[in-house]
Amino acid sequence: MANAFSPRPTGAEHDILYLGWQREAVEALGRLGARVACVVSSSDRFKPTDEGFDGPLAVAADHTSPESVLGALDELGLSPGAFWTVCTEDEFAIVTAAVLGSLGCRRAVPVAGALSLRDKAAQKKLIRRAGLPVAACVRVPDLAAVERAVSSHGIGLPCVVKPPAGAGSQHTHVVRDRREMSATLDALAEEAGGTVGPWLVEAFVPGEELHIDGAVRDGKLVLASASRYLHNVVEVHRGRLVASATLDDVTERELADAAVLLTERALTALNHTDGVFHLEAFHEDGVLTFSECAGRIGGGMVLEAVRGKYGTDLYDEWAAAVLDAPSPTPADAGEPRPGSFGWANLTAPPGPLRNLPTRGDIEARPGVVEAQLWAKEGDLVDDMRRASHHLAAKALVHAPTEEAARARLVEVASWFTGTLRGDERGCGDA
Repeated sequence: MANAFSPRPTGAEHDILYLGWQREAVEALGRLGARVACVVSSSDRFKPTDEGFDGPLAVAADHTSPESVLGALDELGLSPGAFWTVCTEDEFAIVTAAVLGSLGCRRAVPVAGALSLRDKAAQKKLIRRAGLPVAACVRVPDLAAVERAVSSHGIGLPCVVKPPAGAGSQHTHVVRDRREMSATLDALAEEAGGTVGPWLVEAFVPGEELHIDGAVRDGKLVLASASRYLHNVVEVHRGRLVASATLDDVTERELADAAVLLTERALTALNHTDGVFHLEAFHEDGVLTFSECAGRIGGGMVLEAVRGKYGTDLYDEWAAAVLDAPSPTPADAGEPRPGSFGWANLTAPPGPLRNLPTRGDIEARPGVVEAQLWAKEGDLVDDMRRASHHLAAKALVHAPTEEAARARLVEVASWFTGTLRGDERGCGDA
């Protein structure tokens, strides 16, 4: 992963500053000829070199803070203007990259556009203005104001309380009735460290949760892959499996087309015209309601599911958009691969990991085509019900139908949990 980066501004079109560390993203930029420098948080300072990166590397206290990144760059005698653009695939640094990119870079994402992909209150306001179905919501300064907002702003119960710019359902709770309100606010105060805010209070939207993933260039969709979660993601707090499968090509064609149309209109409203996206929506009785949209590749094994189904690498699409290069997906890409690709985040109970299956063990399960380990034997794990990105392993399956893919995901999750327990009983909550 050699870099020929010059420490002074050269006018070269591909001197890129990347915030954070994501090996796949940096490698994708390199494949297109970019010379990459990285700014990482001090907690990740060894990761880039451990994974083969030998370009310029600055260490900041926090790579999501403009002040901290500017200080780290100054230590190397650099400023944002030394780069063609500033970019990231880290959701929490997207606005920071836009702010820094506006300080002299030749190409920069508009700050307002970056904010619309992060702040859920700002996002929903734009979606509502575009006339798309979306939940009513209000931003409040602290937890003390949550209960008042439910009645004074017409939100009603049930409702959802969450951070305006969170991710992975962390600190996100459904309040179903008055009895749950006090317990939820106490739980959030403990999770988030007191009554820190602000918070978003929004009306609860019933229905099953979908996600649509892909790439957009010049305001036109290059690819949009529609999938359905096995359980709505917020149910992770109740121990439910975080998993999804792509919709059936034939039986769910109408729903998939509606999801793509909603995605097109939502991306236009958010002014997200170039890049990748991960959009979520709720479906009930033929109606799709916008939930939220991120300007990054989806978590879990969305990347691998899209690659398996369509043959498209979303990191390559992301890098091409960053560099204003043509999309690598041909216009005549052909039909997607038949069947459904599904993935699941495989979790472990709190405590030390015991009897952890190998990657080969997981890939030997029926229908599994790829597995990843995200922990090792003996690791001490926290309660993985706290957020959807807490996991021990991942599994990708391929099956003839969505229904079959969902069944295989439940089977492999049950087997995985049972193995960790030293038995084969599995987990009934999958």
